[in-house]
This record gives sequence, C-alpha cells and structure tokens, in this order.
Amino acid sequence: MAELDRGGWKLRYELTGDGPELVVLTHGFGATAETWRGQVAALSPHYRVLTWDLRAHGVSGSPDEPITLHTLAGDLAAVVQAAGGGPAHALGHSAGGVITMRFALDHPQLVRSLVLVGTASECNARAHAWYELLAIAAETQGSQALLKKLGSRDVADAPPEPHGFARIARAMGGLHTTPLTSELERVRCPTLVVVGENDFLGVGGSVIISRRIAGSRLEIVPERGHALFHEDSEGFNAVLLAFLRSVG
Repeated sequence: MAELDRGGWKLRYELTGDGPELVVLTHGFGATAETWRGQVAALSPHYRVLTWDLRAHGVSGSPDEPITLHTLAGDLAAVVQAAGGGPAHALGHSAGGVITMRFALDHPQLVRSLVLVGTASECNARAHAWYELLAIAAETQGSQALLKKLGSRDVADAPPEPHGFARIARAMGGLHTTPLTSELERVRCPTLVVVGENDFLGVGGSVIISRRIAGSRLEIVPERGHALFHEDSEGFNAVLLAFLRSVG
C-alpha cells in the first residue's frame, strides 16, 4: 500500500504485478480498493494493476473542500502518474465509471482504453433526487446507515467519511443538469461497456454511452446485477482479459 500526498491529505493506492501495461480500477460508492481483489488476482500476472481508494473512502483522506467530477478525475490522474504514468487501461464501476469517463475527457493522454461497468453519463430527476437523499443520509445518519442504504454486501466495504461522501454524491447528481453524454463523442480510445441485465440502474445508461463512443462494444450480461464482477468474477474476468488483449 502506498499513499499519495495531495497537499495536506492522502490518497491510498496499491500497485500489483509487473507487466508492461497499466490497468487502473476505480470503485464505486461505499466500496474500497479491496473490492477488486478478484480482478487483481486475474490481471496481475499480465499487467501492472493499480487500485485506489476514492477520497472519503477506505483509508484515503477527505479534505474539506468543494468536489466536482473534474476534481475526482484529477485524483485519478494523480494516482496514475504516481504509479508511473499512462497511458493506462482505465476501468470504472458505477460512480467510478463516471469518474473514469471524466478522466478520459480531461486527461486523454493518460488513457489507453476504457472499460465502463454498470454506469451512466447522465441522470434523470429521480436519480438526482436519489443522490441528494444519499448525501442527506450521510450527513444526518452517518456512514454505517449509508452503507445499509446502499445495500452493501461486500465484506471489503468500509464506511466512507460522511461529509466527503455527501459532496461526491452531489457531484454525481450534477449529471442531471450537466451530463457527460454529448462530450463522449470526443473519446477516441477502444471502449468496452459492460452492464448486468438485472442491474438496478437499468441498462439504458450503458446503451447511451455505447452509442456515443464511436466503435465501442456493449456487453449486456444475462442474469447479472450491478456488481456483476462479484457475482461472476471468473466470467467477468474472462471478458475483461479478452478485451484488454484485443486492444494490444
């Protein structure tokens, strides 16, 4: 485990494996770098695998400062550079997928390919309200109640810092008024979009992303939900490795 100094606070990251190419994995709400243990085991014999805790998650710090998607993408860029620089194959799940898309738009020179899992580039009024409810729950009920509201079942999940989490949730809710969708036409790297057929977020957001990114591939996995990389780690890893190898 390593820590990156972000000017008075730390981002925790870990680099595993010694392959020639870098793969960076970005988790979603309420999770930590440990959520990727099944993917690290499969990828590390072939790639350098970078995992990290988002700010306000795991053992990363939670500075008292405004947060935008650009801020979070900047955190991702910083850990990629700390791990030796890109371009990296960048995979993100759920909120981590939103951050990964913003990262690809803000720092294209650091991106070799994208894998976007159970995520979306925009949200409707209902989703915006859900993000606000999460933010309020974090601020008023604390982290343990928040994990319960998120339906977390991963033993690796650790309670996020509530005020930092609330700021991240509101940044995600900003997709309602400032979606990423139209910007995705600027993405030029190979892209795989993966979503479980039974994802509680639905498959529509993934379809929209795949239509906006030229040449991207959409994989809708039957009988799987939001955390499909846990539900069928072996199957997910096979799809992921096949894609990374096709990129070359």
